[in-house]
Amino acid sequence: MPSEIRDIVKASNDTWNSAFNRGDAAAVAALYTDDATILPHTHDVISGPGKILEFWSSVIGAGFKNHSIQLLDVHVDGNLVCEIAKWAANGPGEDGQPQSYGGSLVNLYERQSDGSWKCRLHIWN
Repeated sequence: MPSEIRDIVKASNDTWNSAFNRGDAAAVAALYTDDATILPHTHDVISGPGKILEFWSSVIGAGFKNHSIQLLDVHVDGNLVCEIAKWAANGPGEDGQPQSYGGSLVNLYERQSDGSWKCRLHIWN
């Protein structure tokens, strides 16, 4: 099961990156559960589909792109999967010039009633 779950998480990351990199905030937001929470490096607590869509729309609108995720590990417990990964993206710096960003992330995925997996908790630095 862990190698199958690893493949599922990798595919989810690829779908997330693809949506983000083409500027489709609605497609990014659709990858979260209805009761999901995201915890960005700003220490904000963002919950629910509308707020999550608003957040990713603002990030994409600010010019962030070329997002990638390097999967490091997964932990499975029944209908929950914890992902540990590194992320990277490009975006404007404080001076408006292009800059590279990156850090660590943790995603908690939850199996849905249809058998698919969606992110319930997303935290990064």
